[in-house]
Amino acid sequence: MGQCNTCAYFYETDNVIFNKYACKLFNRYVKATDTCEKYTPKPSGGKGCFLTSACVSYMGKEDDCEELTTLRNFRDTYMRSTESGRALIDEYYVAAPMIVKKIDGSENKDEHYEYIYSVIKKCLRLIGQGKNEETVNEYRDMVLTLKKQLC
Repeated sequence: MGQCNTCAYFYETDNVIFNKYACKLFNRYVKATDTCEKYTPKPSGGKGCFLTSACVSYMGKEDDCEELTTLRNFRDTYMRSTESGRALIDEYYVAAPMIVKKIDGSENKDEHYEYIYSVIKKCLRLIGQGKNEETVNEYRDMVLTLKKQLC
């Protein structure tokens, strides 16, 4: 177990009364020093691309590879610029760590990561073509598919 402030589900809020922190997994306010049995460490570098990071790591790539850099930039510029994009990012941060845990414990680990990587490559092509909404839809559909299969 680790402290909440190092957990993937931990995030800041604007609620001063409850120390301004909350847990996305349990949907409640927490203190930065709280711990729990569902603790999930933030991904390396604290960047938050759970599925993509796990996939490219599995493929033997670095944390600053083209795939991760491009997708993080897309998330931080295009996705965060809209309310619906920010909502999707929040949903993703709840679902993705659970999906990665299930994949890593699965007998079909190779198949899952190959599927994710194929979607990543498609998303990179769409980003290159300026097809932002198609990129969002492709990645969202992948997450929903994995969630249905694994969770």
